[in-house]
Amino acid sequence: MPTDRGLTRRGVFAVAALALSGALGGLSTARAAPSGRSRLGANSARFAGAFVNWGETGREHVLQAWETWLGRPRSSVLGVDFYGQTSWEDFHKLDWVPGLWKKLNPARDVVWSVPLTITGTPLADVAAGAHDAEFEAAARAIAAAHPKAIIRLGWEMNISNMGWFAGGHEDDYIKAFRRVAGIFRRHSGGFKFDWCPGWGPQDMPAATAYPGDDVVDFIGLDVYDFKSEGSAAERWTNSYLKAPFGLEWQRTFAAKHGKLMSYPEWGVGQSGDNATFVQQMHDWFAANQAAIAYAAYFDVDGLWPTQIDNGQFPESASLFRKLFAG
Repeated sequence: MPTDRGLTRRGVFAVAALALSGALGGLSTARAAPSGRSRLGANSARFAGAFVNWGETGREHVLQAWETWLGRPRSSVLGVDFYGQTSWEDFHKLDWVPGLWKKLNPARDVVWSVPLTITGTPLADVAAGAHDAEFEAAARAIAAAHPKAIIRLGWEMNISNMGWFAGGHEDDYIKAFRRVAGIFRRHSGGFKFDWCPGWGPQDMPAATAYPGDDVVDFIGLDVYDFKSEGSAAERWTNSYLKAPFGLEWQRTFAAKHGKLMSYPEWGVGQSGDNATFVQQMHDWFAANQAAIAYAAYFDVDGLWPTQIDNGQFPESASLFRKLFAG
C-alpha cells in the first residue's frame, strides 16, 4: 500500500492437503451477513498482527495499545515495520530503529519490509552489487535486534508506482532479490523471506517476478477493500477471491511451491465501512489457517484511510474486535 511510512508520520513449509481441501469447500462466496463468531482457534494471535502509527515513542507502545484493544496479552501479536524507503542514506541513518523495538520489548516478533531499491536507482544496479553496503547496514541492524525476523523484501513489485516495480525488468528484480536475500542470510540464518505482491492483476503478472523457492519462505498478498463496483459480497468474489492474482491464485501458487501464505497488509478503507470484508477475510483465514503463517492489519491512514481502531469505521471495528480478540 503506498503511504508515507517515515518516522515523522505517525525453511520450506509443506501445505497440508487437508487444509486445502477443506478450504476449497469451506468458504462461501456469497456469505451475506457477518456472523461475529471467530473460528480461528487457539493459535489466533498469528492473525491479529498490525502495522501501527509511530506514536510519541515508537510503534511498540502503540502496538501494545492495539493488543489491549483486542484483549490480548502483551507481545502476543507480531508487528510490521518498514526499513527506510526515501533515500539510500536511510539504510545507515535508521539503523537504530530495530534496536528501539528490542529495547522497548525484546519479546516482540517483527516483520521488516525492506525496499529492494530506492526510486531512481535501477534494479539492475542492486543486482550488480552497487548498493551492497546499504543492505549490509540494514541486515546488520535487523539481525542484532531480531535475528529471526521475517524480511518482506521488495513487496508489491507488481504495482507500477513502487520504486522496485518489476514490470519489464523481471530478471533484474529476481537477481536483486536473490542478492539481497543472500546478504541478509550472512547476518542471520534465522531470517525468513516473504515475497508479497499486491492483490489482483495490478500492472504486471506477479508470478513472472518470483525469485525462487530457495530464497522465499512465505507467499504473501496485500489485500484491501479498495474496489467500488457492485455490492460488498460481489466485490469479495470478483475482486478479491477469484480475481486474477487474487486469493485463490495465491493459495494455488503457494501450494505448488510448498510455501505457507501470509497477509502482511490488509484492511478496509477506500470503499468505506465494510464489515462484510472483515468477516470474509476472517473466514478465509479460518478456512485456510493450516496454510497461513501470519496476517497483519494495516492500522495506519496512508494515502487513504485504513485505521480501524479510531472510530472511523465503527461497524468494521466492532466486528474486527469480536473476530480477532484474544
